[in-house]
Amino acid sequence: MNLTLIHLVSIVTAVLLFIFSLFALTYKKGNALRHKILAAFLFSNALYLVDFSLNVIDKITGLSLHWFSGIGTTFGFLFGPLLFLYTLAITNKDFTLRRMHLLHFILFLILFLLVIVGAKIRFIYQYGALHLQTTPYMIACFVVILHFRKKIKNYYSSVEKLNLTWMLYAVGGFFFMWMTDLLDFLLGDLGVTNHLIGVFLVLLSLSINFFFAILIFYKALQQPEILAGSTEPEKGHKYEQSRLTEQQKQEYLQKLESYFLLEKPFLNPEVTIAEGAEAINIHSKYLSQAINESLGKNFYDFINSYRIEEAKKQFTQENGARKTVLEVLYESGFNSKSSFNSAFKKHTGITPTEFKKQQFQMNS
Repeated sequence: MNLTLIHLVSIVTAVLLFIFSLFALTYKKGNALRHKILAAFLFSNALYLVDFSLNVIDKITGLSLHWFSGIGTTFGFLFGPLLFLYTLAITNKDFTLRRMHLLHFILFLILFLLVIVGAKIRFIYQYGALHLQTTPYMIACFVVILHFRKKIKNYYSSVEKLNLTWMLYAVGGFFFMWMTDLLDFLLGDLGVTNHLIGVFLVLLSLSINFFFAILIFYKALQQPEILAGSTEPEKGHKYEQSRLTEQQKQEYLQKLESYFLLEKPFLNPEVTIAEGAEAINIHSKYLSQAINESLGKNFYDFINSYRIEEAKKQFTQENGARKTVLEVLYESGFNSKSSFNSAFKKHTGITPTEFKKQQFQMNS
């Protein structure tokens, strides 16, 4: 590992980020605003890396880019705000940019203008400000995603494609990257490092940036659209403005349970609360309220309770011993082994394999 390798990785990553940002900007499918924010995030990251390798790029291209020195570094102050806005956009289909969102870019604009006019800013202050700004944004991204993962269970019976696990990994990866940079800076400033450790930490940071930039680009364009209104902002208590009585809630639940027992919609792994509400002619908001407040469950857990009962029947049938766990989970309305195992243990206290083994022992 040497400086040549460091700058090679940096330049390759920057080039790829430029290409990704252009592709995201021109991508026609899905939410255009979401893709534009992603493009801006990738582009600012690329400019930051260009500044990092400016001397090497000068030598390779023969161009005199000294005027760009320091400018690219200021784009690092867009990293946190843009990732946060992208997180908001991907968790809310109705997300729009508003004037108040400009506040997120004030620090970047101030530093950008200062560099443009030739003001000298000590690196230690700029670097410290960058990390002080980025860390809260990363935490905010985690909070938004975790809230979203909890909320979609009120509307969907299958959340594997929507729960943004990949986004959690991406934000976690970028956060680790910044912490790696900070560690390298602190060790160097304290004089307790050496060249090999410094090179290793820089390469680690660049590699993380490279990997997770590819991940977020690839997965972001695959992310399916969420239902309009399914993640509308909550103010105060979730149902505080609802006038639904307890008697109405029980009537709605009886209609829903009758529908489930007769039609078995839970066998469809992609069924949503909107579809169930339409089938029994009840607004999905009121149906969600009835499930949440009267049963203490979200829609995801409610429908999984029916699926687990169906799975138990499958295991206890005469030919149940010959069925595999995989066969049973698909016949019960699940579409992933991990979600089936998790739901089964949550509702029964044991895994599907253990339940099947118990039934075999009882019947032998």
